[in-house]
Amino acid sequence: MKLHEYKFVVPHELSEVMSIIRGLSTVDEVKVPTWESSGRVLSRDAVVPIDIPPMSKAAYDGYAVRSADVIKVPIKLKVVGSVNIGTVPNIELGPMETAYVTTGAYIPRNADAVVPEEYVEIVSDNEVLINKSIKPWENVDPAGSFARKGEVALREGTVIMPWDVPALLELGIGEVWVRRKVGIYIVATGSELVEAKEPSDVINAIINGKVVESTASMIRDYINVYTPYAEVVGKVIVPDDPEAIRNAVTQGIDRADIVITTGGTGPSGVDYVYEVTQSLKPQAYVRGLRMRPGRPTGIAVLSSNKVIINLSGHPISTLNALTIIVKEVIKQMAGVKVDMPEPRVNASLVKGQLGDEEFARQYRVRVTRRGNEYLIEEIPRQGSSLTHTLLTVNGLVFTGKGQIIKEGQQTEVLLLRQPFNPSDESNL
Repeated sequence: MKLHEYKFVVPHELSEVMSIIRGLSTVDEVKVPTWESSGRVLSRDAVVPIDIPPMSKAAYDGYAVRSADVIKVPIKLKVVGSVNIGTVPNIELGPMETAYVTTGAYIPRNADAVVPEEYVEIVSDNEVLINKSIKPWENVDPAGSFARKGEVALREGTVIMPWDVPALLELGIGEVWVRRKVGIYIVATGSELVEAKEPSDVINAIINGKVVESTASMIRDYINVYTPYAEVVGKVIVPDDPEAIRNAVTQGIDRADIVITTGGTGPSGVDYVYEVTQSLKPQAYVRGLRMRPGRPTGIAVLSSNKVIINLSGHPISTLNALTIIVKEVIKQMAGVKVDMPEPRVNASLVKGQLGDEEFARQYRVRVTRRGNEYLIEEIPRQGSSLTHTLLTVNGLVFTGKGQIIKEGQQTEVLLLRQPFNPSDESNL
């Protein structure tokens, strides 16, 4: 097969790509109910609309009192009613009066403390004996003690986590401004690709020299898990035909903010992604990066809000590009400043060394935990075509160009699954 020299990949520095990414625009904002906002990115500060709580609340089940009435105990008080959570009291306490309240209920007017019920004896239906002296505002959440009107609850650019939602609702924030989800369209290229529809299709494809499409599916699943502020709006498989590739990419540009292509990034006579991308006259196009795996990765900017990302057809190369390039593009367009956490640990290299003087590298490693210490070992076969090795590792180590990690040195590891435990035979 003839190689086309004009399509040879000339690697660019990662810093060049990052500079291009920083120039991309954020997508539009929309207003959504807070209870539907998990995973979205705030486009404006979430601001508390009223003092919270608006009235003082009981922090315990017990009896709301005027603290001045229970300085000296034991003392009997008249029971004038009760208040349950979910209601607004219409009771006003007079001298030597009390009312039963449940945790979280608003306390009656004039009350400034709650005596927990374990310190109270019931004398009759309308009288109790208080056995504990209480200070003003003891066992009470005073009005405005959680938050004041106008306070910022969450900052713009923050990814809303599931546990943020009940907290925002407690502060009275019923709707928030967020970025709409970044739309992504995936075009898998390759005449060898087939889509498995039945389990038997997988073995049949292998026997017949075909390849079950999996790279684009991995991209879709990665986006769903690690960038919930983006969504895949389409995924297609096309043959190694320039017209078919161009039609699919053009359709993707019309439907999405980012078009991701897989495969067809090499210099052979059946690799057409480069020509197709060039034909769309991008404002900027970086093809080839100083990173391994994923050297053929390219990024083309059609406008500040339309991007094409060319990825290798190999899942391992694509995984590297996903974690280093694609996620950064999505975060920039989604306006992310405070992202959801990633599972990372610091670990010591057991033997050998990691790193490359000329390229940024990503290594597949085995992470083991011994007590409070994490240890990593590089697997011996790091080729980008060895997709099955992903089943034998549980971590990724990234080294920048010229960064060398030697035996015994610590480095950060992105966990793909939990660290191995030497005592667990299932890890062997």
